[in-house]
Amino acid sequence: MPPWGWLEWFMVAQTALPALMFVPGLSVVRTPSRIAAFSIALVAWGAIASRGARRRSGRDFPAKPWLAGVVGWLGLMILHPDGNTWLSRFGHVALYTAILSPAFWAGPALRDSRQVGRLLKIMFVCNALGAAVGLGQVFRPNIFNPPVIPQVIKAGLDRIGDVSYLDSSGNRIMRPCGLTDQVGGGAQAGMAAALLGMGLLLKGKLGWTWRVVGLGAAFVGVAVIYYTQVRMTLAMLAVALALLTFVFLLQRDFRRATLLGLGGVALIVGAFAWVVSTSGSEGFQRFTNLVEDDPTKVYYSSRGMFVHATFTDLIWRMPLGNGLGNWGQINDYFGIARPDAYWVEVMIPAWVVDGGLPLLLLYGGALAVAMFDSLWIALKSRDPDLRYWAAVIVAMNMGVIATCFSFVAFLAPLGLPFWLFSAALHDADRVSRGNSPPGNRPRPRPRPQPRATRPPAGPPSP
Repeated sequence: MPPWGWLEWFMVAQTALPALMFVPGLSVVRTPSRIAAFSIALVAWGAIASRGARRRSGRDFPAKPWLAGVVGWLGLMILHPDGNTWLSRFGHVALYTAILSPAFWAGPALRDSRQVGRLLKIMFVCNALGAAVGLGQVFRPNIFNPPVIPQVIKAGLDRIGDVSYLDSSGNRIMRPCGLTDQVGGGAQAGMAAALLGMGLLLKGKLGWTWRVVGLGAAFVGVAVIYYTQVRMTLAMLAVALALLTFVFLLQRDFRRATLLGLGGVALIVGAFAWVVSTSGSEGFQRFTNLVEDDPTKVYYSSRGMFVHATFTDLIWRMPLGNGLGNWGQINDYFGIARPDAYWVEVMIPAWVVDGGLPLLLLYGGALAVAMFDSLWIALKSRDPDLRYWAAVIVAMNMGVIATCFSFVAFLAPLGLPFWLFSAALHDADRVSRGNSPPGNRPRPRPRPQPRATRPPAGPPSP
């Protein structure tokens, strides 16, 4: 295995930088640390490009032309007359570019196809730690909560119910932050820990340590999702597990498909039973509504209305967008408040607001070709280990895409691993097929030569 490089340290930084808020006194650098989590992706792009990595032969990552079109169109949108301040416009383009940039540098940064498995293990460990801290925040909040939670301060005593709830014993439970300072932030860590934990459990060849840790982290991850009360994250986890089961079926791996199908249901139901037994059912009516009520009505009342408005109103009212820098953190940091700005909470309307129909089609096309490429590798790769990890990546990335119906996934740290794993998986497949440059191709092990033996002694010649 090659030594750690940009890929590995980048994955660690995505957890380490938000975790800095747990250090007392560092909350004053919250904004620079949040910016650093994105800007490090641009720094990696420049560093890898300056290193002059050789281009591998074969088909390049197919999402690159679509993403280049995204950046180009957003560059034109800077001139939109309804944009906010110039700084916020450029900041909005920089945020988009930073999140999709791993699609351009993750492939050249890859040295060995086995790095894909190592990256997934790093992501699992980081998110398992976040889920474990989130569970600690439920039972020992004085020890595990970050020193400052801005949303709690903003809510105050009058709206404390927006960020917390009461359990059956009357104890107030703050929706776990995980290794962030954002209320409910532990949900994403819980989803990744659960999905990757199940992946490690079924992988084989990793030893019982990884299997036990994977199962335990998966259980903790689902429990933390329940405690955060983020219903859409639980739904996205169910979608990801179902898709992974389906990919196993396409691979004709019926044993893993059966184990995952039964194990996924047992995991979700078992974690819910444990959470209710320890904290009561009063705080978890939000999840029971998904079963008792019509799920489509529940979704429409929470986030579905924004998606519906995208195709019935926004796309016709602003076919070329509403200008950049008018919403979100970019507006808070670099823009000015506008009373006529459209409120954005979901990724699909965000694409229309920022760039109209062209941006929606370009980014949607990039996601589609990236997913089909990963699925093709999961079904056709010559490397059995890479086929397995590709199946896990397909399921994980589909969970991110599904989150676009409830969150701005590709304008948040959640979108960075999507493009990193999609591009790295593509180049890993090229490496495994022997299409890498000679300098990056793994050296074959020398085959042992048979020992020379003497011929049997025969009768003496006359």
